[in-house]
Amino acid sequence: MGAAEGAAGGEAAAGGLGVVITGGSRGLGLAMARRFLAAGDTVLLCARDEARLQAARAELAAEGAGAEERLHTLACDVAQPAGAERLAEDAAARLGTIHRWINNAGTAGRHKRPLAELAADDIATTCATNLAGSMQLCAEAIRRMRRQPPAASPRYHLLNLGFSTLGAYLSRTSIPHRVSKLAVAELSRQLRRELREAGETGIGVHELRPGLVRTGLLLADMPERARPVVDRMAEPPERVAEALVPQVRRLSGTGRVIRHRSQLRLLLRGLAAAPAARRGG
Repeated sequence: MGAAEGAAGGEAAAGGLGVVITGGSRGLGLAMARRFLAAGDTVLLCARDEARLQAARAELAAEGAGAEERLHTLACDVAQPAGAERLAEDAAARLGTIHRWINNAGTAGRHKRPLAELAADDIATTCATNLAGSMQLCAEAIRRMRRQPPAASPRYHLLNLGFSTLGAYLSRTSIPHRVSKLAVAELSRQLRRELREAGETGIGVHELRPGLVRTGLLLADMPERARPVVDRMAEPPERVAEALVPQVRRLSGTGRVIRHRSQLRLLLRGLAAAPAARRGG
């Protein structure tokens, strides 16, 4: 675990939101952070790799407009209970109020291969990071949000990145990744039910479904036969963040599914990519 960086304490900048993003040193997490900062929000970015996280911080801070003062970073492994707890403590101290908590951290595993060809530690790490990690982070986020001023309707919002059944079907990743992401979607549903039955009115739980985002994690160990599908369906992180962040900022209620593209458009793009995939390019 690394040390926290950024100015200490206090509420998020006047009129802005306090936002936590895990897995924020690259890809979609970094792109979303850029959009939140541009909107005047205060952001706490978390990632495991401290060097990469500091590079991301320097990149965002160099963009000006007060970003350096409103950006905080914490290097820790949120798949570990101690890391999740530390992130929650730091978020409360740095942001004052946590308005949006986005569980973006995850892994597709080291290899995109059939289940029987995957190493046991690869399977375990993928499931632990995506599902157990998300569960631990949800628990910590809710504990902190419950210490904030109560609200008659959701004011504080927690977002998980899960898979729909269609998304899992179209994905070219391994079974541990697809199954754990399907389970994250179910986690969101069960958590909403639990909060509702507990009479919790101030916290909303939502699903964030960005579709296929063109990142190093997506492309790592990608079979050549799957490349045509990815090339046609995946989009740059910045374009996806541009569509998602405004929706996340204006969230209300609970149980919303925030998408970059509709399921119909996702299906049509997948069907369009299928012939090229069968041809092998």
